[in-house]
Amino acid sequence: MDKNLEILNEWLINNNINYFKDYKISLKSWIKAGGTIKNYITPETIKDCQKLIQFFKEKKIKFYILGNISNTIIRDGSINAPFININKLSNITEEKHNDGYKYKVSGGTSLPKFSKFITKNGITGCEGLVGIPGTVGGGVFMNCSSYGSCISDYIISVECITPDGDIVVLNKDEGKFEFRKSIFQLNNYLILNVYFLFPKKNLIGKETTLLKLKTIIDHRNKFQEKLLPNLGSLFATKDLYKDLKNKNIIFFLLYFFHKILSIIIFNFSNKNIFSYRKFIVRVYEKFLKLDKSKKYSLSNSTINCLVNNGSESANDAIEFVKDMKKKIANCADLENIILDDIK
Repeated sequence: MDKNLEILNEWLINNNINYFKDYKISLKSWIKAGGTIKNYITPETIKDCQKLIQFFKEKKIKFYILGNISNTIIRDGSINAPFININKLSNITEEKHNDGYKYKVSGGTSLPKFSKFITKNGITGCEGLVGIPGTVGGGVFMNCSSYGSCISDYIISVECITPDGDIVVLNKDEGKFEFRKSIFQLNNYLILNVYFLFPKKNLIGKETTLLKLKTIIDHRNKFQEKLLPNLGSLFATKDLYKDLKNKNIIFFLLYFFHKILSIIIFNFSNKNIFSYRKFIVRVYEKFLKLDKSKKYSLSNSTINCLVNNGSESANDAIEFVKDMKKKIANCADLENIILDDIK
């Protein structure tokens, strides 16, 4: 056993911090593939999180932070680097504020739980986040958005732990939020709590917000991949078809062919829209010359989603994603996180 692993195991036991040995990523990952993490640590308090990171700094141990494994592909094999998961820190607390409705939300809180909680209080602004299977901390990290809801819209500050073990609070401006980007992608801060402030005008009533929530859930169930294991959006873009039209003349023409045909089918033969979506994905797969021999392919619903057709290998998924990233060149940035060089 690696010396650092022995030291870490003993320290975790002595400090009564929960952890799993030989944690199989394939059982928890939304892509249903990945290696085995030697130490998967699940602290229950902020104090434990802080002690843990201070220990890593002292022993010069590189660590990783992981949420619901809903947008991350982790390589196959045994992984010595420890992972921290704060799903056990999952609280939502309402705080008084004169200008609106303020909430303190733990970083380990699931996004669907947060979305439903706010919605059931009759406050609009988070309905679109209901279908994102990550955590609030992960959502802040990626500055996630969906169906018109962006997690950073109502953030006022983020409380986190630095790699030095210090607790700091960053205001919204310091978070440097852009489309699918934040300052947290450039550091290794552990997000503890996120503070949201919803203006008074966002209180529109429970009946209205629940109706909006139901509409979004119904649309997601109808048009987004739900049959096969996947990590949601593969690339950080609102329309990968549109982005690809800038690749070359072939994709330029293909994009307009796709848009015209989809409008015709949607307006005159709505029942065939699913067959058409599958057809156009296969066309793009062909022109991108993607290799489907290793049981990974694009979703029948969209070219911006990777699905697992039965593979147990995360390395195959990583190879597929890297190949597609190369094929689309600079058309869009990768949204899924790939951990393939982790020790």
